[in-house]
Amino acid sequence: MAQSDLPSDPLAAHDVLLQRAEILKSVRREERRKPLPDQSRAEVRLLHGNAADLLVAEILDVSRSGMRLAGFVDKPVQRGDRCEIKVQTGVSTISHWATVRWVEPHPLIQVFGVEFDLPQD
Repeated sequence: MAQSDLPSDPLAAHDVLLQRAEILKSVRREERRKPLPDQSRAEVRLLHGNAADLLVAEILDVSRSGMRLAGFVDKPVQRGDRCEIKVQTGVSTISHWATVRWVEPHPLIQVFGVEFDLPQD
């Protein structure tokens, strides 16, 4: 049987699991917004070891901590990939560094979520 970080007491373990579920639920409740049509396209530079791929993706939604994107399957996206995301906003370009947290492959596209790097103090 695998080692667990849960308490051996069943009631205490249940309480720990409820607390963890509430944390996950609150993270998912973070406000998300759909981008404006002129800001719904992103250029994503994916870093795989020493290689880099450029992917044009559609921004499906954005939150304070990350975004959900969709792109064609011609450039493989993998969980854990580092990426630089550039979004054109009028006359300026906004750039974010992020990490791919999940990928949902589909026959023609892949939908993936990224978590932005925390700003350095």
